[in-house]
Amino acid sequence: MDKLFDIVFLEDAFAFLKELDKKHYEKILYNIRKAQTANDPELFKKLTEEIWEFRTLW
Repeated sequence: MDKLFDIVFLEDAFAFLKELDKKHYEKILYNIRKAQTANDPELFKKLTEEIWEFRTLW
């Protein structure tokens, strides 16, 4: 499947993910990959022309 966009994580994002339980970390990464391949407004919402918001519950 083609990706709609690429993801670049900041170091702070990696630090945050490392602090989470493995189950929560994996769920967040799963949802990020899902948002890359499908247009799901519950996961990914356009706020402005250049800024998008990613939402997930763990």
